[in-house]
Amino acid sequence: MVKWNAHPVLQHFSAGGRFEVDERSGEVRTRGKEPFMLDKEYVLYVKAEDRNGKVNKHEYQSTSEMRLSIMGGKRAPQFYMEKYETNIPENQRKDSDVIEVKAKSFADRQIRYTLRAKGSGAGTFNIEPSVGIVKLAKDLDYEDLRQPKKYSLVVTATEDSGGFSTSVDLTITVNDVNDNSPRFELPDYQAHNIDEDIPPGTSILQVVASDKDGDNIHFGFVGGGTVSGMFQIEERTGVIRLINGHIQLDKDKYELNVTAQDDGSCCKDGSLTPHTSTALVVVFITDVNDNKPEFEECDSYLPTVEEGAPSGTVIITVKASDQDKGHNGLVRYSIVQQPNQKGTKFLVDEVSGDVKTNKVFDREGEDGRFVSVTVKATDRGNPPLEGACSFKVEITDINDNPPLFDRQEYKEHVKQDTPVGTNILRVSASDEDADDNGAVMYNLSAPYDPSDVTYFKVNPDSGWVILQKPLDRQQFHLRAVALDKGKPQHRTTVELTIEVVDRDSNPPVWDQPIYGPIMIKENLGRGEVVTSIKARSGIPSDPAVFYTLMKGSNEQTNSKDTFYLAPRPESNGDMWADIMVNYPLDYEKLQQYNLTIRVENNGVNVLAAECTVYIVLEDVNDEIPLFIETEQETVLEGMPPMTKVTTVTAVDKDGTYPNNKVYYKIEEGGDRYFSIDKETGTIFTRVEFDREEKQAYAIKVSAEDGALSDRPHEKFGIPKPNKGEPKKHSHYDVTNECLLRAGNISSLTGMVETVHG
Repeated sequence: MVKWNAHPVLQHFSAGGRFEVDERSGEVRTRGKEPFMLDKEYVLYVKAEDRNGKVNKHEYQSTSEMRLSIMGGKRAPQFYMEKYETNIPENQRKDSDVIEVKAKSFADRQIRYTLRAKGSGAGTFNIEPSVGIVKLAKDLDYEDLRQPKKYSLVVTATEDSGGFSTSVDLTITVNDVNDNSPRFELPDYQAHNIDEDIPPGTSILQVVASDKDGDNIHFGFVGGGTVSGMFQIEERTGVIRLINGHIQLDKDKYELNVTAQDDGSCCKDGSLTPHTSTALVVVFITDVNDNKPEFEECDSYLPTVEEGAPSGTVIITVKASDQDKGHNGLVRYSIVQQPNQKGTKFLVDEVSGDVKTNKVFDREGEDGRFVSVTVKATDRGNPPLEGACSFKVEITDINDNPPLFDRQEYKEHVKQDTPVGTNILRVSASDEDADDNGAVMYNLSAPYDPSDVTYFKVNPDSGWVILQKPLDRQQFHLRAVALDKGKPQHRTTVELTIEVVDRDSNPPVWDQPIYGPIMIKENLGRGEVVTSIKARSGIPSDPAVFYTLMKGSNEQTNSKDTFYLAPRPESNGDMWADIMVNYPLDYEKLQQYNLTIRVENNGVNVLAAECTVYIVLEDVNDEIPLFIETEQETVLEGMPPMTKVTTVTAVDKDGTYPNNKVYYKIEEGGDRYFSIDKETGTIFTRVEFDREEKQAYAIKVSAEDGALSDRPHEKFGIPKPNKGEPKKHSHYDVTNECLLRAGNISSLTGMVETVHG
């Protein structure tokens, strides 16, 4: 039986009357009882007519004739349908049934089914061989471009035991389902450089999401709605804006959790299974750079470093804070070169603020006890603002210097009848270290004849060698020892030779054994007299005496010939000695000198005596206030009067108050727009600025110390300013000046720029 599919129509055929067709069902059947010839082809032509659709009186609408070939003999299996088609969703489970394909065996044999793919998609489906059920062998993904949307397959039915086989086409179409969530292009979004004064309604980086299913996407915030705090999001576009109305951006950053939800428009019933994804949006607020870095604890910085400490030793960690946010509030540290300072003695870590030494300090050398350092903090705004902090670093002492005697050896003549208890001579040693490290003690030894030491003793503090018992020999050899009180203790020795002369010899006699302390001003000029001293020869017949200023082992004991002696005879035969200034004095370098003067007479046996002169310097106002380097400053337009602009700093190296006290003043012209705190140097605005009216202002600031100037005037004795060399730093011209009647003055010319608010 062959079935001819058609609408209910009248069927026509021709095959010798051996076949008929059911005009309604389209089945082709055999007629008669005669056997059919084996392997003979029977040809029929069939067509379908629509009896309800007449073309004319005798003709109906019909198909063209189709040739139907029927072979006599055994029949191959026949599928129940000419072709098979089905649809499955992309989320169908693996190993689930897809479709059943069935064929009939006319020989009543068992049929085995096989499946192959035409084109791509091999292995996606398989078929149960005995029953013809097609199953899904792999997971499907409609959005995977590597997978076809439609699979063209061929099912073959084969009879067992070498029977016939036949094939049929199977088409499986994969349908999309709403199985994907919207996906943001980025896991998180960052909006940088959003000014704190941005107008409401301004668009802030737009979030973008896509759905592989092709759905439309709606944006919002976690928790629902399109408004979160001061931010709103457009539901369709994902654009984030500031809400209209009052806003206050007072944080460094804002974190917004944004949602994207699909609408399921891709698929039938897709809206029943909506999917949602989230992304983090971080909005970084960039404020206007209207605050400079401030060292809030600057006044409390009192660092110390031990002399001899290795270069790179951390002495203090400075901290500057900036009230601005973001980059405008990040500070970097640097060292400012001090006025008249050679080299950089300190370094600072630009991030941590650790201040480190850049050399090995020597307290007894040119470094001295205190070293000034200025640290600058610069923010990272554009343009950057800066603040400065100046403080002193104390160089603490270590016992690294031994005591040094003021002579290489001591020789003295002593009368034989010198009374017990008499001061014979004074040994003197100095130690440049401080405190106990520089405190010197004395004792005596007799390395050649131990009995020599029984005749003398030494005052452990003053160094005076004193006679302990009557002299009964001609010569004594002693050794003086000077020890400091430091740890470890240092010691130095010097040889003493004492010659005994007869009773008739007389030594010189000083008017007084100790002079001073003699107070002199540090600006006492070269060739001027410090003081006058006098000794008598002790020989009535010969009043002549000879003075010698002993050269000591350090600058304090005249090792650099800071002073010299000038003999001055009188009409009565007495001889004075004037102590004169040989080189300029400097209180800031050394405040005290200890001089030893020896006088000898002109006797047969020359006798000598010594005295000590203590000279103490007084500070005078001879140093000029020097401004520390400063960069260009800015001020926001529209800020109210008394807004802080900056703080200028000048350093006066004088050693005492009020010589080193600095007062600040804005010179005429600039004081119309700015005021300054005379004590601190802090500059404030006096008006509200408009950048469109004027963008920059040049002002001149002067620094004046607190006492009348002691610097020499230039010539003719006419009071006039003493000017130092100007320094130029970025936008500043620094001029150092000094007025004889008004203290020492320096000035600084700076530029203040107005910027947009």
